[in-house]
Order: sequence, then C-alpha cells, then structure tokens
Amino acid sequence: MRKASPAALFVLLGIVACTTTPKPPAQMPPGVDATADAGVDASSDETATAAEAPDEDEAADAGSEAPTPRACPDHMALVDDGQKRFCIDQWEASLVETVADGSEQPYPHYLPVDGHVVRAVSEPGVFPQGFISEVQAQDACAASGKRLCAYDEWKTACMGPAKTTFPYGDARRPGTCHDTGKSAVGAVFGTKALAASPAPAAPAKNSRAPSPASRAAHVTSGRAAQTSHARATPSKKASTAKGAARTTSKPPTGKASTPKKPPRRPAKASTRPASVDPSVWTRLNDPALGQVEGALAQTGDHAECRNAFDVYDMVGNLHEWVATDASLPHGTFAGGYYLDTTINGDGCRYRTVAHAHEYHDYSTGFRCCATPRDP
Repeated sequence: MRKASPAALFVLLGIVACTTTPKPPAQMPPGVDATADAGVDASSDETATAAEAPDEDEAADAGSEAPTPRACPDHMALVDDGQKRFCIDQWEASLVETVADGSEQPYPHYLPVDGHVVRAVSEPGVFPQGFISEVQAQDACAASGKRLCAYDEWKTACMGPAKTTFPYGDARRPGTCHDTGKSAVGAVFGTKALAASPAPAAPAKNSRAPSPASRAAHVTSGRAAQTSHARATPSKKASTAKGAARTTSKPPTGKASTPKKPPRRPAKASTRPASVDPSVWTRLNDPALGQVEGALAQTGDHAECRNAFDVYDMVGNLHEWVATDASLPHGTFAGGYYLDTTINGDGCRYRTVAHAHEYHDYSTGFRCCATPRDP
C-alpha cells in the first residue's frame, strides 16, 4: 500500500475536521453567523431552541406581580363618577333557587317567588326575573351579599360617565334598548282586556303616546297601599333616595366578592295591595305573560343598550326596583319596561312611584348594587 505524503495527510485531516466539528464562534470572522457557516438551519434546531428558551413558569415568576384584586365581584361593573363609587350588576337580575338537598338551580323567571328560597345573580343571555316585589328583591340581593340599588345610584349608572338621557346618548334611538316588545297582555288575554283598562295620565309633552298594552299594566285606583312586611335592611327614618343609599351603603358581609349563603327562609309572600283590584292582580301575575315570545328579551340581547360603565339594559325590558324607605307608602321602580320608557320620564329619568313595596307583576324586575373593595 502506498504511503500518503505528509501534505496529503494534512489535507485529509482538515476535510474530516470541517465535516465533524464546526469552528467555535470565537474563531469566526466578524459579522459571520457560525450556525449558517456550519450548514445548520437555525429554525430547525429544536435542541438549541429548547435549551435557550426560559422556562415559562420561571419567566412568569420573575417578570410578573400578583394580580390586583378586582374592585367588584364578577358580573358587576364599577361606577365611579367622582362623587359616587359603587358596584352594580351588569345585567338585570335573574334568580337561583336553593332546593331541599342544598344545591342551587335556575328559578323560572315567569313565576312569583313567594315561598321559595332564592338569591339574585347577574348573567348574560338569560331571561331576567319578573314577578318580584321590592321587598323580595331586597332579600334576593342580600342573599348574595349585595343590596338593592338606591335610586341615585341606579340613575348614575344608567346615564353613564357622560350623564346622557339614555345609556347610549341623549337622542332616543327606538329599538336600541328593548322598548318595542310585543304586548304580553294582548297576546294572553286579547284586545278586549286592553280596551277595558283605564287610560293613564297624559304623557309629558314630546313623549311617545302610550300604547294600549302599557295602559293595561300597573292599574291602581287611588293611593298605593302601605306595605305590611318589614324589609331585609329597613331604614330607620324617612328620607330621600340619597338617605336610603346611606342606610344601605355598608356591605352585608364586609367582602363584596364573597356571596352569603342563601337564607334558609323562603321569600316573603306578597299580599295584594289594597289599591289593586283582585282581578287585575291575578291577571298581571299570570305566568303566561312571562312566556310570550317576542315580549321580554334576554339580558344583553340589545348589545348597544349599554354605556361606558359596561352596564346593559337599564332602559326598557323590565322595570327595576330601587331601594326606598320602608316607612313610605310606596316603592319606586325605574327605567321603564319593553312597552313603556316614556310615560313617567324619558330613558334613565323614568321613575314610577305609584305602587306599594309589595307590588309585583310580569314587568317588575331589579338589579343589585354592592360596595367596592378599597383601592
């Protein structure tokens, strides 16, 4: 066998070295990529990428701080206009019922709550609870560690940071909020029932004329009856809505985010107010009224009926009870419902004070407020 010359050996060893061991970066000329010089595709070098990538958990621990607790519980919005600061349900309240085994299940929105153990929740995409009185709404909020909103809180939340007549602005846009629904009374009882109902007082100038269906709702004769039941958190003195807010501003549990367990007592029975005709009371609380397709809308269905506080449906859909002093002969609900948002004021200024604290019908709903955590 012929011996290789020293020069040939040197060349051969150099070729082997170049194909097995890439030069270290320190030996490469300035500006040249060592990986590219070695014939390796950097994007496909999974081993190198894995070795160089920091551990995700370590990176999170090193570069992040503990999240700041939210000021309000889930599905509540923070309202802060510089004068008032509170939490309010983003959507009109629905109910869950505690059953015999201690579990909870959704409560039918079209049934009165007398005798049932319920608490308030705020959820999108559900039918809100009608057929509820101020007294019962107060208890349902308290059972979730919240409270019924005072009227001045409710109005502040409805008008938004810009303080507009409607959640979306000052000019009415019919159909933006749910203010054009089908008449449930007409659908269930027919046009004769509508025609037999007395007309309300004349609406304010430039407001929309009342529809026949709106004349059928909330019919009373004379002064509203005095309630005979104490409320969950009664005021000790008669005052304005501002006073009512002071008496209920303290959070029920000290932690707005931790709901109380539902009370083990059923909702108070609603006695028909003396000023309401028995037949009217029976008809306006017929469960069929809450199930008419095209009447009541689900929460959040009208996506533009919201404001910069991110609160929905405060005009139309259901009247919303607010907290009033128990010593007064009447309660207050606000916002109008799906057939009337003008007769007793326009948009966020709509307010009805014609009914006792125990009154309810298919159009009366509510939402809750709470005191936010300290910043």
